[in-house]
Amino acid sequence: MSDKVINRLVACGVFLVTIFTYLRTLSVTVVFWDVGEFCSASRLLQVPHPPGSPLFILLARLASLVPFRDDIAARMHAVSALGSALGVMYLYLVGSMLITRFRGPIRTVADRFIVFGSSAIGACTLAFSTTYWDNSIEAEVYGLAMLFVSLCLWLTLRWCDHADEPRSERYVLLIAYLLGLATGVHIMALLVIIPILMIMYFRKYEYSRKGFFRFGLIAVAVFFIVYPGIVQFLPGLLDGEVMGMKNDLLPFLPPLILLSVLYGAYRSYRDRKKLAHIGCLAFLLIVLGYSTYTQVIIRANVDNLPMNENDPSNLARLTSYLTREQYGETPIFRGQSWDNETQTFQQKLFPRRWSSEALHEPTRANYSGDGDFLWRYQVDHMFIRYVLWNFVGAEGDWQDAGVSWKDTWGLPLIISMIGLMTISRRDWKTGLSLFVMFIIMGIILDLYQNQQDPQPRERDYFYVGAYYTMCLWIAFGLVGIIDGIRSRLKAGMVSNAAFGGILALAAAAIPVNLARINWKDHDRSQLYIAWDYAYNLLQSTEKDAILFTNGDNDTFPLWYLQDVEGVRRDVRIVNLSLINISWYIRELKTTMPYGVRKIPISLTDQQIDRITATRWEPQKVSIPVPREVAEKFGVTDSAILTSGRLTWTMRGLPWQNNIRYLRIQDILVKDIITGNRWERPIYFAATCSQEARIGLDSCLWMEGIALRLRPIKSQYQVGGLDIPMMEHAYMAGQVVPRTGPQRGFLFRNLNKPGLYYDENEQRMMMNYRVGYMRLADYYMRIAGDKEKTRRVLDRMEEEMPIASIPSQDWTYTYYVAKVFDDLGEREKFETYAKIVEARCLDLVASGRTETNDPGSSPYAVLAEIYGMRRDYSRAIDMLTTLSAQYPDAAWIKGQIDKYDKMRRGWPVPDSSRLR
Repeated sequence: MSDKVINRLVACGVFLVTIFTYLRTLSVTVVFWDVGEFCSASRLLQVPHPPGSPLFILLARLASLVPFRDDIAARMHAVSALGSALGVMYLYLVGSMLITRFRGPIRTVADRFIVFGSSAIGACTLAFSTTYWDNSIEAEVYGLAMLFVSLCLWLTLRWCDHADEPRSERYVLLIAYLLGLATGVHIMALLVIIPILMIMYFRKYEYSRKGFFRFGLIAVAVFFIVYPGIVQFLPGLLDGEVMGMKNDLLPFLPPLILLSVLYGAYRSYRDRKKLAHIGCLAFLLIVLGYSTYTQVIIRANVDNLPMNENDPSNLARLTSYLTREQYGETPIFRGQSWDNETQTFQQKLFPRRWSSEALHEPTRANYSGDGDFLWRYQVDHMFIRYVLWNFVGAEGDWQDAGVSWKDTWGLPLIISMIGLMTISRRDWKTGLSLFVMFIIMGIILDLYQNQQDPQPRERDYFYVGAYYTMCLWIAFGLVGIIDGIRSRLKAGMVSNAAFGGILALAAAAIPVNLARINWKDHDRSQLYIAWDYAYNLLQSTEKDAILFTNGDNDTFPLWYLQDVEGVRRDVRIVNLSLINISWYIRELKTTMPYGVRKIPISLTDQQIDRITATRWEPQKVSIPVPREVAEKFGVTDSAILTSGRLTWTMRGLPWQNNIRYLRIQDILVKDIITGNRWERPIYFAATCSQEARIGLDSCLWMEGIALRLRPIKSQYQVGGLDIPMMEHAYMAGQVVPRTGPQRGFLFRNLNKPGLYYDENEQRMMMNYRVGYMRLADYYMRIAGDKEKTRRVLDRMEEEMPIASIPSQDWTYTYYVAKVFDDLGEREKFETYAKIVEARCLDLVASGRTETNDPGSSPYAVLAEIYGMRRDYSRAIDMLTTLSAQYPDAAWIKGQIDKYDKMRRGWPVPDSSRLR
């Protein structure tokens, strides 16, 4: 069997192992974050968030029409699985070609083992690395983008092998077209341009400092011609504006540029100027590949398109869409940055701490300067940590988790560094090209984004190009190790079987071990949480409701259910993050997707364009409550009946120096509620923050996992509770999903042992636990019905056992433990109490016990747990420590006295808790 055939068979084997793994662990339905948005956009060919991914949308749309799986989202996920698996296969081919180049032709069986085996191990390391695997099992763009990177590198090496042959330029032209297509997936793929040009330069020209410097300038110019030139400036010119300059002649430039390049291709071909000819054709092919973006402007002009983000229906808006204007400008080379000495923002070069948002206060408070922030946060925390996650291991799945060496001992990282040294020593030109690729797709990309502290989620998915390079280094590292062993031993002392054994050991220690470590965390084949959460939130609302949602995870899966599954299309979703942007306000005001009524917004188009945050003094505001509305809701509050108005206090948000303000979303929420006139039910998703509710908390009544606005004020600060609706939602039996309104929640597989739920999913499930606990609290404290209380908590434990799905808030877990103690359920009390005890002891050990309320201190909670266990000595020890921290809290001394009497067997008052 020839080496070429063996190489292809191994490549196919790598692909089959990878695709089997991805399809086996593929997300069974829609998941959280951007996936729901992409799936919704793909199914109806809609316009997702900027800068869009039209080619990915088209491919996912085609996949959704092929019924190889029942779930439509799962069909779209398979696009990522297939693209990622092909990317891994091409990594293998790139690795084997590079090894053969610096090591020499394959001559022996041992050479086959070394070249093919090392390349396969490097490729499979990428396949089973945590970030690449994450990108491959859901409908995200990064897996497919890496296919373009991998394929273009392989084509580059193919060109190197045939560069001196006739028609070798076909590889270059195909690369250009693929790079143009890649812009329709993710512009990350364009970062491979400079490494590719470096490989081509070293293949065609002898190295010299002067020549390489000249080449560097040309390579950078080529990159900027593609991005932002073709990608952003070309559409801007068509609109008559670029880089702030406007001119009526600008729209004529793009066709003139294309005609000039076309003529240049003809003239250079006629004059036999091959390099110029290839350059002109490559430019035209990139533009041709980029033409997938015509889909964006075409679909944006469809009336009542449910998702039309930024409304890029003309060239001006398309340019805004492509340049991501809605996210604001991130300064790179010069701009405002926080200065610790003056405690103000100052104009600086290379500004790092530029954000003035309250969310990013840690950016300003926790670092001594821009350099400190650059290294400790942007480089170390937001890049190096991710590299180590993939090639060493993560200490956990929580936000900002550190690095753990216990599972891999850092072997992937160590061998990768050996590989970097191997390729640098044996083929420094290729080594330099790959190192530049690592820097560009890693550190430079990281610094370009200029991210602030904190981020709403981990950003490890941005740097898959850097991980790709490191997996090539792993292949080179294994070659370096084996060749090093061979060079130190006499010929014949190491058999071919020994080489196979070394590679088998390396395979077990790296890719197989990574698969073992990461399998459970990446097996999404039985997780329905995002689908069910979206369904339950929609079904928490009455017909024709207006539902305010908070962000991505309580919005995108809902869009998916409405657009793809046809569930509750009567509900109009208002996303409170997007409503701060004018285009979204206009769409809510004017469009009617699926014939649903428009959102009542009183602002004119001119007011919408000018709307901004405004200074605000806390004051009472009100909305009318007509008599028929009061009768409908059963209002008994005499103040509301007499005045005919619902009055509450809007406080706004604090800014600085006692100044408060209203955000655009606060202004719009008030305007929508007023303009609705109680005609349609209005809800806030339970995930909406207290600030987002503009002071209406006491008028919000919990129905499922949504809070309904009623002209009735609850006596409780957290709002009211609709008991019948909560019973229908949380205590229903077997629920069969319906597209129309239906009460009864889905909790599929939440009680199935062994399934993995990440921190975000556990946090979303806390909303269910809060609902169960509020219902139990009502039956326990208000209705005095212990049997119903027990039934509610038993159902909660049945649907989502605490042993399988940890609670994200130990204070809620403690509350459940107390209720079980009151119910006399000692075994269930201990189940919850042990969890709380472990958490509180951890807080005590770490010194994180400070709180404004000593009653909620871990010491106080531990004292109560020990008191309920009749371990009075330990309870007193905890309270004694707490008393030293809060000497003015008299109740602590009273509690100590109580436990001391109980320890001595003396009679004490019947009330078990004094505070």
